[in-house]
Amino acid sequence: MSYWGLALIEQQWSTLDWLRAQAKRAAQFESAAAFAEALAVELRRALAGLRVRRDVDAGIGIHFTAYEWIDDYWIPELFLVTNWSDPTYTALRPTGVGMSRETHGTFSGEGPRPDDSDPGRRRAVSRYLQAGGWFIYNNGDPELFNPAANSILHMFRTLSKRGILRGADDIGSLGSLTRRPIEVVSAIQHDFCASGTRVVGGKIHDLAITPTGIHSSTSGDSP
Repeated sequence: MSYWGLALIEQQWSTLDWLRAQAKRAAQFESAAAFAEALAVELRRALAGLRVRRDVDAGIGIHFTAYEWIDDYWIPELFLVTNWSDPTYTALRPTGVGMSRETHGTFSGEGPRPDDSDPGRRRAVSRYLQAGGWFIYNNGDPELFNPAANSILHMFRTLSKRGILRGADDIGSLGSLTRRPIEVVSAIQHDFCASGTRVVGGKIHDLAITPTGIHSSTSGDSP
């Protein structure tokens, strides 16, 4: 689960503490989708009582990822819980916080649809991944992240074509592939941003989790 945004003015409210409290409730729900829906509802309630200088100061988005058991196979999904109207992060949705499934709409180019939970569409996601497809989601500063991530992914694939890649399924390599673009953006903002304008920095984390719950992290993190 990842999060971004939420500038709170004169409020004693911790986004991280709130997320931890919600995560502890996850096992109470019958499905990942039900938990994501509940997150949207609870987030609307939490934001309703906040005082902010501008509406956009209450903008927030959460990436919640989970495996779903479909036709005897674990298939990953990414749920986006947000009140932003689009990835420019300049305006909020009039309807407030909502939840959407993202994987099928990403590779199909259709965007999120109400029927993305359909088993046929979920199997299409699995086929896409089995054929070597990738899902890359980011937040914070997409305009800087995307060029860095695409360049590093291109170099990763070039090493694979040369036959000298350590292994496409090597956990350490996958962790680095996740972490390195963020390190680049963090360094770029450190080197070139005016004082008080940097939005990507601090400790960078990576975490890999298998469908059976085995986890690995080069940054020392755990679920």
